Amino acid sequence: MGAPVVGRKLKPLPDDDHPRTQFAQALRELRDGAGTPSYRTLSEKVGYTLATYTSIFNGYVLPEEVQLIDLVGYLKGDTREWSRRLADAAAALEIWDRDSGAQSNLFAEMEGLKVELEGYRVIAGDPASVFGQAARAQEDAQKRINFALELESKLSGMLHAVDAQLNEAQGLVPTAQQEAQALVDQAREAARNIELSASLEAQTRIEQAQASFARLVGRAESEANEIIDKAGSDSRRIRADTGRIVDQLLAEAEQYIENARAERLQAELERQKGGALVEGMKLRAKLDLAQVIMEAQQALAKAGEMKHSGMLDLLLQDLGINNMPDSETRKGRHRKRGASQPSNEYIDLPEAPDVETSISGLVGASGEPPEAKVALPRRRNAPKDDAATKAVN
Repeated sequence: MGAPVVGRKLKPLPDDDHPRTQFAQALRELRDGAGTPSYRTLSEKVGYTLATYTSIFNGYVLPEEVQLIDLVGYLKGDTREWSRRLADAAAALEIWDRDSGAQSNLFAEMEGLKVELEGYRVIAGDPASVFGQAARAQEDAQKRINFALELESKLSGMLHAVDAQLNEAQGLVPTAQQEAQALVDQAREAARNIELSASLEAQTRIEQAQASFARLVGRAESEANEIIDKAGSDSRRIRADTGRIVDQLLAEAEQYIENARAERLQAELERQKGGALVEGMKLRAKLDLAQVIMEAQQALAKAGEMKHSGMLDLLLQDLGINNMPDSETRKGRHRKRGASQPSNEYIDLPEAPDVETSISGLVGASGEPPEAKVALPRRRNAPKDDAATKAVN
């Protein structure tokens, strides 16, 4: 026994949320899960005509419960679950038909009959199966015809009922118009009464609001005058306090300026004093170095090294000591003495006041201190006992 023949791919179902369409889509999925057997295979294995399967799988009709149980059993589905789903689809279809009208259902049935007829034509084109399915096709066709006749009878009754309701509604139209006119008149009268009452109430409210506004304006003017008087008093008091504070701040500022000026003058004097001390120390260092050089020249002269003595003269010139006697002149003045005879022949310095001399006379008439000119103190003569003289002796 060969494998079942796979059926051709079906056209997609319309996306209309119709109960028959949704049920047919579910059956298609069950058939695809079972290997998509062809309609001919289903007809041979399960029974029923090709037109029946065409109508079921295209959503033209819902299957009968016996047909559904046989089909689902062959496709390895849960027959109890599918019976429940068929009942739900039938209930949904009844609601759908009631909402959309029975006439559309009749058209759907007619479309199903057309599809069935197409299925019969397919069967007629297959001589091998036409006799085997003729009885079933005739039985199904008779059922469809009976259903169509029954549906036609129902539609005819419904049409008669609709005509009766329409006639009754047409008879009620004059009465409804009279009642509507009476209601309109009552509504207009009530609207006029409401409008009059609202106008009187609005006038009363306006008068009350005007009186309240006048009282509020008078109270606001009184409070504003009090605030203005208080603000003027506070302003005069604040102005007087501000004047005193400003005078005090100006006095303090002048005192700060005087103190700063005095401190600046003192700092300037201290700076000049420090500068004079530094210059004096520099000059003293030069003089000490010149004294050492001269003593070295004396030692070199005694040793007969006149060449080196000339180099020391250049060093003295670099130090700015230009009024020293030359080496030849110093020969007689720097003669050799004994160790017990200290030499008093040092460089003569001009007389100068002491550094601690009062500087109160340095401030000029403009208040700015002039540049200080403080003379260095005179260096006293010291005994000639340095290392160079000892080395010569």
